[in-house]
Amino acid sequence: MKLTFWGAAQQVTGSMHLVELESGTKILIDCGLDYENRKEFEDKNASFPFKAADIDLLILTHAHIDHSGNVPNLIKQGFSGRVFCSGPTLELSGYLLQDSLNIQMMEVRKKRKIYFRNKKKKTAKGGVPEALYNKSHIEDFVEMAYAMEPGQVYEYNEELKLEFFPSGHILGAISVKISAFENGDWIHLGLTGDLGNTNSKLVPDPEFMHGLDYLVSESTYGGRKHLNEPEKAEEIMLREVMDTCVERKGKLVIPAFSVGRTQAILFTLNQLYQDGKFPKVKVFTDSPLAIKSTRIYQNYTEFLNEEAQEFSRKHGSLFSFPLLHVVEDERESEYLSVLPEPCVIVSAAGMVEGGRIQMHVRNNVGHPENTILIAGFCAENTLGDRLLKGQSFVEINQKERPVHAAIRRTDVFSAHPDHAQLVNYFEETQKRGNLKKLFLVHGDKYQMQLLKTDLDGNADFVNVEVETPLRGQQFILN
Repeated sequence: MKLTFWGAAQQVTGSMHLVELESGTKILIDCGLDYENRKEFEDKNASFPFKAADIDLLILTHAHIDHSGNVPNLIKQGFSGRVFCSGPTLELSGYLLQDSLNIQMMEVRKKRKIYFRNKKKKTAKGGVPEALYNKSHIEDFVEMAYAMEPGQVYEYNEELKLEFFPSGHILGAISVKISAFENGDWIHLGLTGDLGNTNSKLVPDPEFMHGLDYLVSESTYGGRKHLNEPEKAEEIMLREVMDTCVERKGKLVIPAFSVGRTQAILFTLNQLYQDGKFPKVKVFTDSPLAIKSTRIYQNYTEFLNEEAQEFSRKHGSLFSFPLLHVVEDERESEYLSVLPEPCVIVSAAGMVEGGRIQMHVRNNVGHPENTILIAGFCAENTLGDRLLKGQSFVEINQKERPVHAAIRRTDVFSAHPDHAQLVNYFEETQKRGNLKKLFLVHGDKYQMQLLKTDLDGNADFVNVEVETPLRGQQFILN
């Protein structure tokens, strides 16, 4: 068995790992977009370091674009094999891929104006700018995909078995165990995809894979500890709403990713309402993609944890309650800027980069009665990161804005395990198998090294070699 790392190697985005068996079967695990350097987006994602037509199987661990976003391009370039993912991942991916295409087309239109302007001057270089794929390739993906259940074992042939495990993280996220019979023995390789934070709202805890010889794991929060523990999400949200909306008569603005975090926040607010604890304050959810995603969460309650399933049986809707208002169009969104009353606004995107959230932050960050609550990790130099660093002024839409609102942060809705949870996952996986080697991916290089150093000196994690592979690095597993 040959394992090659073609993405998320010593970085977070662009997950893509290639497994090649002696029989010739080629399996691609995830096919995400690489966002690490926006200026190099096209160069990094337009082509693949292998022939797309040679791939026999594609396994999608979950719907996030850094894991699924380049699948239509793979199809465009000749992939015609089988796609395996969970039912929720299939539905969520359809929406996320279309959203990604819309964003690409916005950039393409800008570049085409420049291209044709230069063409008139005879200074244009290259061809007409194009998106990585078109809508038909998304439709092809939906048609090609097989929906798998967590716990299901799929026997591709006598020499290859696939087993799927719930990984937490977001609705329908899975880890996969690949078992291949080579040279008279079975080799067992596990790939986590993205793992979930334990005791998350809505999704179950990650399930440990068993009988592994090798493990490829995400390491997003290596070296980091979640804040706010052991406080519950309900306690944190109630405190923030009471302080901002009741005591200071302000607006609580919460940037949240459309898939996962928005649903967890709305579920928590609904729990408070049903328990009679939530004050009479309007809540607005303002993200078209989040609205579509929330409907899918409601339709797949069997993939959620016991807390969410019990709540659904008792109250019906996981998210809807009388104080919740769904913002359907941009005019309604703009209306919130002049709404003369305290409220809660939940909008995308989570790092305050793009989406409608920038308008809400722009309109509210300059008022001391308001709060901007960052509900998760923000990458370096994003607007969310600059706010968290305590800058007095931040640039939004090419204009400096004074920061007078309270800027707060919570990790209670984080969709990833922290350092201690990752170490526990590896220790438990080792106990359940004969782990020889652990590959760390999907993490910042520095944070990844902190995790590796801790594992190398861990007396409970012995005889396991820890690797932090480079892009294109290849390993023989036997």
